[in-house]
This record gives sequence, C-alpha cells and structure tokens, in this order.
Amino acid sequence: MKKQVTIFLFCDALGFEIVSKYHFMEKEFPFRYSVRTQLGYSSTAVPTILTGKPPTVHRHFSFFFRNPDGHSPFRFFNILKYFMHPGIIFNHHRVRHQLSKIIKWWYGFTGYFSLYQVPYDRLPFFDYCEKGDIFAAGGLKPVENLRDMLDKSGISFHISNWRNGDIENLQEAKKIIAGGKCDFLFIYTAGIDGMLHFNVMDPVKVEQELKKYASSVNELFDAGAAADCELRFFLISDHGMTPCNGSVDLKSIIESKPLRFGVDYIACYDSTMLRLYILKEGCRSELLNSFNGVPGHWLSAEEKKRFNVDFEGNLYGDEIFLLDPGIQLVPSDMSGKAIPGMHGYSPDDIDSNAAILSNVQPDFIPDEIAGFFTLMKHETERHSGKGSPK
Repeated sequence: MKKQVTIFLFCDALGFEIVSKYHFMEKEFPFRYSVRTQLGYSSTAVPTILTGKPPTVHRHFSFFFRNPDGHSPFRFFNILKYFMHPGIIFNHHRVRHQLSKIIKWWYGFTGYFSLYQVPYDRLPFFDYCEKGDIFAAGGLKPVENLRDMLDKSGISFHISNWRNGDIENLQEAKKIIAGGKCDFLFIYTAGIDGMLHFNVMDPVKVEQELKKYASSVNELFDAGAAADCELRFFLISDHGMTPCNGSVDLKSIIESKPLRFGVDYIACYDSTMLRLYILKEGCRSELLNSFNGVPGHWLSAEEKKRFNVDFEGNLYGDEIFLLDPGIQLVPSDMSGKAIPGMHGYSPDDIDSNAAILSNVQPDFIPDEIAGFFTLMKHETERHSGKGSPK
C-alpha cells in the first residue's frame, strides 16, 4: 500500500474569484470550493486558520490596539519623537523598517512585526498583538494552535518557516515529500498576496505569476509520485483580493473636528476600516456623525457579533467604520497611498472569499476559514489511526 501524505499548501490571498477567473490548476485540483473569510487582515485570518477559533477567542485582529491596562511597548517614543526629524527621512519606509527590526530585537518579539506608518507620537497609545510566533508551540496560548495539535498527534509533520520566501519553502517541502517519511505538511507561501496587491487589475501579469506558482505546485505532485506516495493535497487561502475603485481620507475628517487625539478619542486607521476608542462619551455623537456620505458604515452590534469581532471590553475599538468593498482608507496607518488591490472588507464581499482546492474529496467542506483547522485535524487523525483509515 502506498504511503499517504497530506499536504496543506497555504497561499495567501488566492481567493476563489481569482482561481475561478484564471482556471487555476483545474485538472490537478478538481474539488474546488468558496469559503467565507474572516473580517480583518492576515493578522486575523491566519490565527483563525491555525486555531479554528474566532478572533474573539484567539484575540488577534489588527496589529495595533489599545491595551485596557495602558501597556505599550512604544512608550519610549514619548521622548524619541522629538528627535525624529525631518519627517521626510524618519518616515521613509527603509528607516521605519530598520527601526522595526531594532525594536523587534530589543523586545525579543518572534512574531511578524512592523511599525508600518503609525505616527511616532501616537505609538505610545498602542500595544501590539503579534509579539510571539503564532506558528510555534504555544504561539496562540491558551488556545491550541496547529503546532500544538500536531505535537500531540504523534505523527511525522513539517510546518514551513513563515519567515522564508515561497521558493525556499516549496523547495524544502519538495525534498521532504521525496524522502517519503513525513505524514503531514503545512506549507506557507505569501508571494501571491504581494503580487495581487499591486497587479490584481493586470490579467496578463496575474496569469503569468499563477502559471509560475502552478509549476512549483506540480513539482510537489511529481515528488510524491517519485516517492511512490499517495498525496492528499489541499490548497487553502485566507482571503481574496478586491480591486481598488476609490479612496477616502477619514483622518482629515476626524482631525478637522475640535477634538484631541489621546484625550477625547484614539483612532486606528487600518487600510479598510477606522477603529475608534471613545475616551470622552460626550464626543461620541460628533465622531459618529462625521462620515455622512462616505462609502462605508459603522458596524452595528449585530454585525460585530456576526463577524466575530465583538471583543470583550471592545479591545479593538469601541466603534468600527468599515469601508465599502474597493474603497481604501488613505492615508492610513499602513500606507500613504492607495494600491491596486486590498483585502479586509466585509466577508460578504465576493472578492474577499477564500478558497479550498483539493485533489481528493474533503471529509467536509468548511463554510468559513476557521473550518480549515478542523479539516487539518481530521487529516491528522487519519494518520494517527483515530480517523478514517489510510
């Protein structure tokens, strides 16, 4: 009997609309399903996939948030901000990248970390959610993650290093499959996300890059065949990519009001949403009435619950203004200009849908990306003898 090997290939942003439009690997992956994404960004979606739990449980949403106890690893910017001039130098992306590396080293952060474009004088108001490696054992404690589950299973497994590039991770996986001794692989790739952010509206470029990616995926199939292994191959994504059709400057609207940041309110300007902490209740009405005619809306309590972002204590904002699909918040704390594609819109947006493609009929079809964890657990049990026979 051939050895069975389960592969979960994670491809950031390869949404169902993209795979359908470009007929991506239809022969190799005949089982193809659209899966509802989780409101937020990869900082939300990936922990959701790795745990099978909603953000209200794993507590990862957007990178920056106001800690209820006032803790911030950025308090030193209260002094350092006076020396961060001229802005044209210190706000350059290369300078911010180097500062991010220094801060990450100083604190010993092992997760993904970046200052992005958050103003230096506002950093002391925020904490950061991904200080630890969410792929490592205990990386999302007290919630069990994929590594914890695999460690307990007793099977032979491999999880890619998310810090490495796609080529390195795919080549490493190819060698492991060729060795014929690994039961389960989780392969991490993020290059398609970066490509789609800047090329989603260029069909020639997208098709070209998808063909390159497909070629690498086929090498994994070839490695399995050469090792006389039966591959159970699942390609999954966290969200899609929505083409840009406009932008709005919510920051200027808020700052035109006679209100003070850090005294009356605190604002987090994400790429597709504004998250507000109301510090003085008397300011709430003026803030909430600021965006009449803006393409977006304040999330209701019912929507927050439905989207799994009704955090205890409003950890990620008392109020959330979500932009309509395709509209970007510019400038934001993430970027100073709009780009061709973005994600982080309502899970009801068709372009935001994630995908699962497979060469075998899955044990079940996840409705939402949290279900990928359950499917991975089913596959693990198949190898450990607790589930369907090999």
